[in-house]
Amino acid sequence: MNTDDTALGRITLGHLESVVAIDSQSDEASTTIPTTEGQRVLAAFVGDFYRQLGGQVETDGHANVIATFPGRGAGKDRPPLALMVHLDTARGTMAVPSLTVTGAWDGRAVRYAKNPTIKVDLATYPSAAEFAGQDLVHGPGDAPFGLDDKLGLAHCMTLAKLLAEDPELDHPPLIFIGRPDEEVGRMEAIEGLAVELAGRGVKWGYTVDGILPFEINVANFNAAGAHVQFADGPIALRTRRCYRLDIGGVNTHGATAKAEGHRSATRLAAEILRRVGDVATPLTFESDALRDCDATSIWWATNPERFEAAIIEVVGNHVARGASWELAESAAPERISSAAHDMLLWVADFYASRPGFVLPCEASEGHQGYTALYRARRHGEGVRLDVRIRDFDPDALLTRIEHVRKRAGRRPFDFAHQYVNMGPRIAEHPELELWASTACENQELPVRVVPIRGGTGVDPFLDAGIPVANVGTGYFAPESEKEFTSVQMMGRHAKWLVELVGVVARG
Repeated sequence: MNTDDTALGRITLGHLESVVAIDSQSDEASTTIPTTEGQRVLAAFVGDFYRQLGGQVETDGHANVIATFPGRGAGKDRPPLALMVHLDTARGTMAVPSLTVTGAWDGRAVRYAKNPTIKVDLATYPSAAEFAGQDLVHGPGDAPFGLDDKLGLAHCMTLAKLLAEDPELDHPPLIFIGRPDEEVGRMEAIEGLAVELAGRGVKWGYTVDGILPFEINVANFNAAGAHVQFADGPIALRTRRCYRLDIGGVNTHGATAKAEGHRSATRLAAEILRRVGDVATPLTFESDALRDCDATSIWWATNPERFEAAIIEVVGNHVARGASWELAESAAPERISSAAHDMLLWVADFYASRPGFVLPCEASEGHQGYTALYRARRHGEGVRLDVRIRDFDPDALLTRIEHVRKRAGRRPFDFAHQYVNMGPRIAEHPELELWASTACENQELPVRVVPIRGGTGVDPFLDAGIPVANVGTGYFAPESEKEFTSVQMMGRHAKWLVELVGVVARG
């Protein structure tokens, strides 16, 4: 096997470009599985790829792709190992026909063809330092193109290709899995699959769905989602001069929100209202259907100059990271109510509360949880505010839920648990962390054992008795228009995965 980082990375780049050209974003509003037809298209493509390498390929009714390869060498008689990725991408991801390679990145601002205003450099994003000097791989900059989790998929495709081309490489029986609808939490898509794999003797698995280079994850957040409803009510217009305010927030994944300076339009608008509530009031507020961090609103303002100055003050500090605004005169909306005003005041008061734990995701890192007020939309007779609640401690998660409930007061409030921390069950299988870290050390790669500041959708596998850890894929700015990886980083991950299956083969 060629061990040159750049040569290996170029193989993965070809695989990555082939899969990001297929639109496979999922849709939480859909009741089907998969929730979008594009996931079936990608499943068919991936199945053909593995089939051409000699894999036994199956695709079930939910568009789960299962490609099986027999073990060989020291791993011939080992139990099967599952390597899993998800085929769907987050809402708002755009398929792109090709990617841009920026050679030998010197740390200065990356040039995104369709977004010249964002400034992605090492001064703004010190966390990107480990990509300095490498050949960056990125999109046009107007939307995410799907490194979550198509980079993981590309890594698995490269692993399968390298193993097929070099019969001297040991590995256990391998089952490559591409599953649908992980982004929208459709566990029913894999419940039957988990039972089936357990019946086939699968003893362990890894999801190839991490963010950081060479990270190993054996714990993740407990998660809940909540909603607070704000009712329509009368509101007096002090002027007929109305303005449409479009706010573009700083789009990031909750996992990397602090490092990347996340800001939602919901929070930005609440801060604007706090500054100018005596001379301006929102009459409508609606988060964008594809980008939760953006929103459109209509305000009346008796002092437009002060209103605009507040917008510049609040949003301007975040422009280099991707925030934006547009202000224009507008007719008064046909439907005028106090719901948007009450909601934004509540957001401001919520973030000003002092419950004794971190609230916004942009202030949270490491083992800290967060409570993110991320999206507001018309719902029934009013506005519904959606809340993400995350914590590694299940009791702390309940405390966070209760904090939102108390702040909601008499307003309608509901919540639902979404997924749980895999840590306690993974702790019974230390070999998963040991194998992955040993593979890093054997290839002289850095080992990074950290918790997942999110989830990987593996609960049904754990329930079926299959422990599943997660490994990183090596990229920057997940689910953001700024996202990138590098040719060399992809090459190093290829070596890591080849070494990993070899370590598992040798036990």
